[in-house]
Amino acid sequence: MVTWRRTHRWCGACRTELADVPGETARRCPACGLTGFLPLSVAVLVAITRPGRAGGPDELLLVRHAYGPTELWALVAGFVEAGESLEAAAHREVAEEVGLAIGRPTYVDSQPWAMSGPGTLLAGFTATVTDPAAEPVVDPRELTEARWFPVDALPAELPPAYSISRWLIDAVAGPH
Repeated sequence: MVTWRRTHRWCGACRTELADVPGETARRCPACGLTGFLPLSVAVLVAITRPGRAGGPDELLLVRHAYGPTELWALVAGFVEAGESLEAAAHREVAEEVGLAIGRPTYVDSQPWAMSGPGTLLAGFTATVTDPAAEPVVDPRELTEARWFPVDALPAELPPAYSISRWLIDAVAGPH
């Protein structure tokens, strides 16, 4: 928020110094009335499952990202593009990052996420792969690894309990 206020000091239409709008995350030009709002970036996370093999427990796809805390097993995630629905973003991110197709994503919850900046909102989904025999194909620009885990045998290196990523994992597999 501080950085946004510092970098958005002047009106882009008339060059007058902007003023904060009381009670909002916005700045308004006192001369021409142009109002600018803190940009909102929305990302989706998807907990992807498939039926277990040979009647075993369902499996959850976990990934290791090529950036950030690379030691953690996490979920497929990515930002929503302009003009894209949350569900379309979930389908696109899964296809791009792990080469899988999913059925209709089910919305679970959302969480503001200040660690990515003041205007980030995470939207969490669950989904099942359309082809249970399909294996992930990792996009090395995004991920270092992707693997199916039985929901009753998840790795210890999971996201923290306060994160929506963990909430989604627990929603699928039960608390760990």
